[in-house]
Amino acid sequence: MEFILENENMRVVIDTNGATIKEIIFDGDNMICRPPYSASVIGRIAGRISHGKFSLNGTEYSLPKNENDNQLHGNHEFDRQAEWDASMFGDTVALKYHSPDGANGFPGDLDVGVLYTLTKDNELRINYVATSSKDTILNITNHAYFNLNGETANETVENHVLKANISKFVPLNDDLTPTGDLLDVKGTVFDLNDGRCIKDAVESKDSQCIIAKNGFDHAFIFENTEEVVHEAELICKEKNRIITMKTDYPCFVCYSGNQMKERPHMGICLEAQHLPDAINHDGFGSVVLEAGKMYNNFVSYKFGNL
Repeated sequence: MEFILENENMRVVIDTNGATIKEIIFDGDNMICRPPYSASVIGRIAGRISHGKFSLNGTEYSLPKNENDNQLHGNHEFDRQAEWDASMFGDTVALKYHSPDGANGFPGDLDVGVLYTLTKDNELRINYVATSSKDTILNITNHAYFNLNGETANETVENHVLKANISKFVPLNDDLTPTGDLLDVKGTVFDLNDGRCIKDAVESKDSQCIIAKNGFDHAFIFENTEEVVHEAELICKEKNRIITMKTDYPCFVCYSGNQMKERPHMGICLEAQHLPDAINHDGFGSVVLEAGKMYNNFVSYKFGNL
């Protein structure tokens, strides 16, 4: 089932299958391109859980592995296995989903809510809320692939510029799981503070870009994680377009579409979230949701012209 949010400048289509953003029409173009699980809600845990294992409260949990020795994107429960219940009120589409205790190896009956709201100033806001019957782990994001050239332009995102106040990034092993280190971005292709053209990462000889198959597939940590709201900008000067992302998450994963099957780099993800594989690394912050407590995070994407 589809729901439509509209203002004078934008049209957003939400599909209950995977709580997916099916279209974002701005400037007459669709800003979303649609490879597998594009623009769907990802969970219970976004990204990879190394070796498909984690320990919580003294208990080790083994999860289904769907990418070599790891679990990726919660075994795609939220995006591929879930038909979300939905209703619409005003400028908001509210979706909810129940994940039973033990689903894909995770503890706790989990009730998840996602709210999509389109404002009059062209901002699409996504709120994530959840509660669990048991202590569990949770890290929800949206896997939208943006292309400010427009879906039909047949142009890559290599001409896009990504800008954010970033202090560190998370380096990866060969299997794209975090090494456990947090590296300074200064003096590297991962420094986004003055703006970084995506083409720089695609063509970089940095070993981390090569591991990611020519580009970014990394978590970028905002400079001051104590701030309530963080901001990043994705800019396409050729089309005179900009997305301003705001979030209360401590980082975002930028994936520059390096392994898109039909043609690499046709879309770019800005996945606001907690640090990937945090449950298995000291110093990565907590992704533990205690029983009865509320999970509550947001991200918004504001579309505009330069």
